[in-house]
Amino acid sequence: MDKSTIVAKLREHERELKAAGIEHLFLHGSYARGTAIRDASDVDVIAEFASGRRLSHLDMVAIENRLAALLGSRVDLSPEKGLKEPVAAKASREAVLAF
Repeated sequence: MDKSTIVAKLREHERELKAAGIEHLFLHGSYARGTAIRDASDVDVIAEFASGRRLSHLDMVAIENRLAALLGSRVDLSPEKGLKEPVAAKASREAVLAF
């Protein structure tokens, strides 16, 4: 799996993911950079959630599990507002908008 395949799959399920509260979804990390090691790298995604939408920890786990099922790979889901420096700065430089 590569960056374009991941982005295409996420876009394919945009309606479902937006219904779950995701306003925008970004790919970052090794798959965004093209340096992922197959079967060893998680798919790192950053979610910008719809304003006013409150999600519990269980909601986040459910979304992360759904993303993993869609992509057939482990997923590390981070809420955009939960990223701390310097991770946020690096992620913003390499982030690829899925939707």
